[in-house]
Amino acid sequence: MGTVTSPSTPRRALLTLVLWAGFWILGLAVVAALAWVPIAESLYSGGLGWAGIFSAAGALTVLWALRPRWSFQKHQQDDVEYLSPERFPALHALVEDVAKRVGSRVPRKVYLADQTTAFITMQRRWLGLRREAIVGVGFPLFAILSREELAAVLAHEFGHHTGGDLTLGPWVYRTRSAIASAVDTLEDSAFFLDVPFRLYGQMFLRVSGAVSRQQELAADALSAKTCGADAAARALHKVHVLAPLWSAYLHHDVIPIIEKSVRVPLLDGFKTFLQEKTWRAEITHDIEEELRRPPSPWDSHPPFEERLSSLGHEGPREGEPLPLQEFEAGGCIDLLGGAAAAEEVFYEQKTRGSLVHLKWEELGEKILLPEISKHLTGGALDPRRTPLTSLPELLREGSTLWDRVRPPGLDILSPEAKRLRARQVLVQWLAAALVERGFVAELRPGMHLRLQHEGHFVEPASVVDWLSKGVWTDEQYRTWSSLIEQL
Repeated sequence: MGTVTSPSTPRRALLTLVLWAGFWILGLAVVAALAWVPIAESLYSGGLGWAGIFSAAGALTVLWALRPRWSFQKHQQDDVEYLSPERFPALHALVEDVAKRVGSRVPRKVYLADQTTAFITMQRRWLGLRREAIVGVGFPLFAILSREELAAVLAHEFGHHTGGDLTLGPWVYRTRSAIASAVDTLEDSAFFLDVPFRLYGQMFLRVSGAVSRQQELAADALSAKTCGADAAARALHKVHVLAPLWSAYLHHDVIPIIEKSVRVPLLDGFKTFLQEKTWRAEITHDIEEELRRPPSPWDSHPPFEERLSSLGHEGPREGEPLPLQEFEAGGCIDLLGGAAAAEEVFYEQKTRGSLVHLKWEELGEKILLPEISKHLTGGALDPRRTPLTSLPELLREGSTLWDRVRPPGLDILSPEAKRLRARQVLVQWLAAALVERGFVAELRPGMHLRLQHEGHFVEPASVVDWLSKGVWTDEQYRTWSSLIEQL
């Protein structure tokens, strides 16, 4: 089957070439205009004045800002581990099948990404004379999508290949980089030399963004034609809704644990994360910021609703439950050999060194609380010696408390930042103090550390927050702490 070429590819290529040339024409025009001033002074005034000197310096500055930035670093893709066809034959069979149905060259390398995304890129070899397609598939996609939906995602990415977008993309990227570098070099210069490049950059982003959005809609159309509009729409819906949740879970819960040389069950943890009714404030903020971000004319992708509409589907209604049917059923994780094998390859490729295997419910007792106790024991907030009733007074110390307990070294925090750090330390202290009184730590993905003892549950972060915001009075807290001491 031959390669399918989008009829709009020549127009895109021409527009990209015009925009690229326009930037360099603008740069050379600015240099020529500045250079003409000292030349004109020399020809018509018989000498070089201050205006000519400053203009010559400006011309040299712009030329320096427009210089090519060459990179001599070893291509990082040479060190990347890929999902081999010998180890994952079913995955490669699916990729090959979709590529042939779309009419694209079959890629031989498949990369496992850590986000809820997929991509196709070209790897240059032999001094750029040979180009090899590489497909990237996000680990969570295998858990939340069916095979048909993953095929639709792959067809979308192959659509960028057949549409010529991978050829145009580097031109757009290099032009954006050149504009950004020029603006960064010139923004502190005299005579506002960065202004024309900044204005051109805004226009370029707007126009190239519009071209990119057209490319996305064309790739969506090819995906629907190849795998069905229903599968393409379901995949788009799931990725749109679940991608911010996975990203928040990965960065706020999983990565900090991996940094402690510990590995946890990824998919079980994400399932628990999705079941929580409320998350920690920083997680909720990140998710809402991503989901509610307004469209921009500079966006590279069309709005979610527009993409669904182009596929003949409506967006989800307010309050509609998360699309988790495939996730509950295991998605197409069998393409990686099942959940256990998939997590094994994730940790193999995304981490270095040996990791301790722990369950989520073991983290609080075996990792977090020992670290907290080690840090606090023997200091100003020793959990064994500082009474529970002292929390209100400690909170009122604010930045002064941080100055008492902070680690040695240079401290450049503002008073407000010190107060926030002091509250975080008090949360840790309260947790350690409760453990000293027989409480057991419990950590759930997305939630604050919680401690329980004989059916009594305490969330130290909430207690400190209630006190600091006046939800609890000092007297109410002391009554509560007295009850805790009696347990």
